[in-house]
Amino acid sequence: MRILMIAVALAGSGTWHYDTARDPLGQTVNVAEIVPDAARPYIALRLMCGGIAGVAIQVNLGQMQASPERGEMSFAIEGARPYATAASLAPITDGVGTYEIKGSEAGNVAHLLMKGENVTVRQGAASETFSLSGAAAAIGQVITNCSYRI
Repeated sequence: MRILMIAVALAGSGTWHYDTARDPLGQTVNVAEIVPDAARPYIALRLMCGGIAGVAIQVNLGQMQASPERGEMSFAIEGARPYATAASLAPITDGVGTYEIKGSEAGNVAHLLMKGENVTVRQGAASETFSLSGAAAAIGQVITNCSYRI
């Protein structure tokens, strides 16, 4: 039963893609993100590099209520030890509950996301499993096109 539930959860999670966007100052931001499930568009995992934000990983696990300002977030890929790091509420978000990891820690997570088939992200009691299909290529494009070191 558990395997079926995981398969159903991953079936709607899509693949990763690369794109560019503009920040409020018009600067280019390179973005690698998983295509969101149409039924749950607020659940997100993305790497951004460029513009005024620098390097950041943004994660929304679907918590649609007021959240603590800071918390620990862990990323678990099958066959590897979970990687835990501090995350803060993102100042500019696509929804309530979007957390952000910045700088070298975001780079560490980005490189982790380039391995494996799926990643389970946890923060407190909330968790979500994301497909990593296409993540290596999309994240690789961000790394190649970004002026910051990732």
